[in-house]
Amino acid sequence: RWLKENPKFMVIYQPVYSPRVNHVERLWQALHDTITRNHQCRSMWQLLKKVRHFMETVSPFPGGKHGLAKV
Repeated sequence: RWLKENPKFMVIYQPVYSPRVNHVERLWQALHDTITRNHQCRSMWQLLKKVRHFMETVSPFPGGKHGLAKV
């Protein structure tokens, strides 16, 4: 009923586990590849600062050039 009253939202059914088509999973993978995997931060605050910067500069579109984020 709520969806009928809010037509700008659309339900998209996906396979149970499909990280390649789930955009947020791609975002988390890009964040992990770019920031959290390298273990260069000496403190939690430094890590949080880099994560925030990544989230502010990353392209919100699928297939965006997340690697261009200067971190």
